Amino acid sequence: MDKTLYMLIGPKGSGKTHIGTLVNKHTDIKFLRVESIWLTAQPGEDGWKKVEDAIDAEFAARGKVMVESLGAGEDFKRYYASLKQKYAVKMIRVYADLDTCLERVRTRNSANHIPVSDDKVIEYNKIAAAVSYDWDLEIDNNNPVSDEEILQRILSI
Repeated sequence: MDKTLYMLIGPKGSGKTHIGTLVNKHTDIKFLRVESIWLTAQPGEDGWKKVEDAIDAEFAARGKVMVESLGAGEDFKRYYASLKQKYAVKMIRVYADLDTCLERVRTRNSANHIPVSDDKVIEYNKIAAAVSYDWDLEIDNNNPVSDEEILQRILSI
């Protein structure tokens, strides 16, 4: 069985969790909420390794998994390189205007997200907006497209 990992990459508030939840509900792709896994990490524990272990566990039962990330930093690059050795990785850029992203972060339910100050959201989002990969798909979430179109575009890659 081929194993495909879909990675939603973009700033906080760009819509990655919404897209992942939508895909999880309407396809055979399992969405793992990375922030929820990070929130369970103990001090000193490697959060990236914990996420990778959760991905590996999901792949034991299925062929398609989706995760989200800012996609930035040296630790992410190591995590990404490790995953690419095991799975076919599809990189999906999700983007929106950074002011829109900040407003979405301010108004969303924060229970399932890592708490971050506005200043840090602005800092992290500038970094996340600048990352560049060989994108398999780009989703402009400034004027969100329909759920049906999102699903169709993801399933086409």
